[in-house]
Formats: sequence, C-alpha cells, structure tokens
Amino acid sequence: MTSLAVYMLALQADNILAIDGSFLFIFVLIFCLIFILNATLFRPINKVLDERERLSSGRMTEAQRLLAQYEERLRRYEEQIRSTRAESYQRLEARRREALAARQETVAQVKAETAEQIAAAKQEIAEQTSTARANLEREARVMAASISTQILQRPITTPEGMGA
Repeated sequence: MTSLAVYMLALQADNILAIDGSFLFIFVLIFCLIFILNATLFRPINKVLDERERLSSGRMTEAQRLLAQYEERLRRYEEQIRSTRAESYQRLEARRREALAARQETVAQVKAETAEQIAAAKQEIAEQTSTARANLEREARVMAASISTQILQRPITTPEGMGA
C-alpha cells in the first residue's frame, strides 16, 4: 500500500462523522419515521392521554361536587342536631320550671293546711284548757268544801251556792 492509501484510510478512520450519501438517506428516513410515528403512535396515545385526563378531571370535579354535597348535608345535619338539642333543653327547662312552680304551690298549700290545723289544734287546746280549768276549779271548791266540812264538822256553803 502506498502511503497515500494509508493516509486516506487513516483520514477515514479518524473522521467517523464524515458526511456522505448515506447521510441524506438517513435524514429523509428519520423525517418519514417521525411523520409515520406521529400519525400512528403519538397522536393516538396523546388522544388517549387527553381523554384520560379529561375523564380523570371530570371524575375529580364530580368527586369535589359530591364532597361539597356531603359537607353541606353534614352541616345541615349538625345544625339540626344543635337546634333540636337546644329545643329539647328549652322544653326540659320549661318542664323543670313548671315542676318547681307546682312544687312551690304544693308546699304553700301544705303550709296553709298545716297552719290551719295548728290554729284549729291551738283553739281546741285552748277550749280544753279552759274546760279543764273550770272543771278543776269546781272540783277544787267541792273538795275544799268537803275537807272544810270534815274538819269543822259542820256544813259549809260556798259563795256560788254549792254545798257539801
């Protein structure tokens, strides 16, 4: 081999990126492949991905709407519970006040009845006391007259006209 041939081989070996006729063929082939891949693979995949995104965002929107409905129902439910609880407390308080008023009325009636009974008992005791006093006084005079008659051995008349 001549030195020129060796030099050319060395040049070709050093320059791996030498542009020749195959470069144009590879360049055209890549553009055709890009067009074919876009038409057959990338556009359908992009459509599927877009549809999937639309459906998932639609589902997400639906989920958010359902969550908002749930929260609204929960708020109304809790509000109803609070209002019902407050209403039941008001009823309970009203019943308690009514029971307290009835109790006070009953206590007042019992006190009035007791006061009447005490007054009647005092009146009866006073009457019994005056009757007992009168009886005791009469019996004491009779006994005194009897004792005086026995001691003096003669009949004694009492100023009220009671004799022994």
